[in-house]
Amino acid sequence: MPSIKVAMCTGNEGKFRTAQEHLARWSIEVEQVALELDEIQTTSVAEVAQHKAKQAFTILRRPLFVEDSGFYIDEFGGWPGPMVKQALEAFGPDGLTHLADLTAKRACRFASAAVYVDEQGELHTFSDEFRKPGTIAATPDRGDGPRSWSDLWSIFIPEGATATLAALPPVQQDQLFGEWAKCSVVAALGEWLARPVSPR
Repeated sequence: MPSIKVAMCTGNEGKFRTAQEHLARWSIEVEQVALELDEIQTTSVAEVAQHKAKQAFTILRRPLFVEDSGFYIDEFGGWPGPMVKQALEAFGPDGLTHLADLTAKRACRFASAAVYVDEQGELHTFSDEFRKPGTIAATPDRGDGPRSWSDLWSIFIPEGATATLAALPPVQQDQLFGEWAKCSVVAALGEWLARPVSPR
């Protein structure tokens, strides 16, 4: 199978390394390209990623992908959703845990979308609006492992766990991240990119 190369538009090193992990089984080479892209205000992660992907293609004029995530607190009607970056800038991880004190169950979930733009500028969207749920910790716990880069992982307790994602014991963390690598939106993109293409 010929080698596949694709640009990922992100300035987030942790997000880039995670994408590399998720695409590794197809030997897809990922190039990180940091661009300043506008982020529209919407409750749809897919719409945010699509808007960014269109902007990025206008600048680069070559195949690329963008991945975006949202963090949804059930009892707040899904807020902050895709606007989680702004929420973290305003409140920080500690503030979000205090806001969760106002809820009865502290229930939350992630949703993600990866949008690939091909050579013709056509968008291909891979979304996951119903990822496995969890709860918000009483206080942030970032842990000290290599996967502690995300502020959200310091407050998100996966369903069935007793510690935040960032602070889980290495064996549990590796298991969860291994499962995620098989079913993430970036993995879905990798499987699509590596599919056999029928001759025309």
